[in-house]
Amino acid sequence: MFITTREFLPQHRQQREHVIQIISAAEARGQQRLAEMNQQVLGNLNRIIHALDQDDEAEAADAG
Repeated sequence: MFITTREFLPQHRQQREHVIQIISAAEARGQQRLAEMNQQVLGNLNRIIHALDQDDEAEAADAG
């Protein structure tokens, strides 16, 4: 089980950028399998970031 909070959003975003760079480099070198594996990682990070952003927006709406 993996649990994270909004305080880790900067790290998740930084990791997302790093994974995008890995995918781009792998595709440029013709390493399709490496690119595919990291696409899964990217998808997971996108879901985590989106969920934490939604929590942030909901909390802001509750506070307003």
